[in-house]
Amino acid sequence: MTGIIPGVSSVLPPLQFGTSLHETLAVVSVAVVAGAVIWRLGERLKARFRTENAEIVRAGLLLVLASVVAAVLVSEWNATGDMLSVVGAIRLGVDAGVRVLITVVLFVAAHTVTRILKRLLLGGSHAKSRATSEHQRRVVFYVSQVVIYIVAVFGTFSLWGIQVSDLLLGAGVLGVILGLAFQNTLGSILAGFVLMLSRPFDVGHWVRIGDHEGFISEITIAHVRLRNLDGEHVVLPNEAVSNRTIVNRSLEGKLRHCVEVGVDYGVDPEHAESVAREAIADLDEIMTQPAPQVLPVRFDDSAVVLELRFWIENPTPQRKWRAAQAVIYSVKTAFNREGIKIPFPQRELTQRRTDANVRDAESRSRDSVDTSRS
Repeated sequence: MTGIIPGVSSVLPPLQFGTSLHETLAVVSVAVVAGAVIWRLGERLKARFRTENAEIVRAGLLLVLASVVAAVLVSEWNATGDMLSVVGAIRLGVDAGVRVLITVVLFVAAHTVTRILKRLLLGGSHAKSRATSEHQRRVVFYVSQVVIYIVAVFGTFSLWGIQVSDLLLGAGVLGVILGLAFQNTLGSILAGFVLMLSRPFDVGHWVRIGDHEGFISEITIAHVRLRNLDGEHVVLPNEAVSNRTIVNRSLEGKLRHCVEVGVDYGVDPEHAESVAREAIADLDEIMTQPAPQVLPVRFDDSAVVLELRFWIENPTPQRKWRAAQAVIYSVKTAFNREGIKIPFPQRELTQRRTDANVRDAESRSRDSVDTSRS
């Protein structure tokens, strides 16, 4: 069967769809069987070797198979001059079934490429051991995914002869309408990309975001999930996260904590400092470098207040509480041993003598004398 498009024979070769439709059906059938075999083989390799590389190999083989089938079919239709010739031939009257088949192959290829990128960037322990952070890998994956599908969509438009300029004009108007309708959602998505690029925290970090404190359990382009210290999961939109103060207690890998203790005014403060410093210097719960410090900070109502400053490694709330507990126990034991008193709150009550008080006392004395005489 031969099909010649009038008026373009000088530009494109006549379209010839092979000697029979059976050849096209045979190619498609072989491709389907080969794809099923590749899929099954990938499942077996993944189950046997327990490795995620098998899925990458399977996706790559499917992509190669789709490309080979597309090349064979285009060659069968005698339109293999170049890509422009293929597009031109399709615009000039190729059968609708051919366009559908090419469209399906195009989106299958786009989906396969995105799966390979996702497995390479976000899946497996080999990806987590790279120098790049998970934030950066997610940004690269999402941007690459959008670009790949945009290319597939515009390629489909070209295959079907749709004018992209008119479509972009309509998309601009539609984008304004959708932007007004979903401004909060779009704002959270844009804030998500900003968070992923600025990297104020990562999954597993101990943070405080506004009034919420806990561990980051999930970061997406729309929201941040935080598990607080009570075991509750809090979902915060990225737009709300970017507008709040963020305190990251895990980023440095260490955290300083302070405990205050008061000593009696009758105790030498330098001696109390020395005893407290020796008591906490060798504790396993705190770091030796930076070294712990003991400093007098203020005069209180009943005591001179000393501040014990120390650092903990790989900070978590549990480590912080255990370190404070160990410091308090050790300092209290050392003060008891050295006879250093930690005073209770005290108040001194005194009577002020004034002229009025003296006159009242003299008057009461005279009244008592008169009463005794009578």
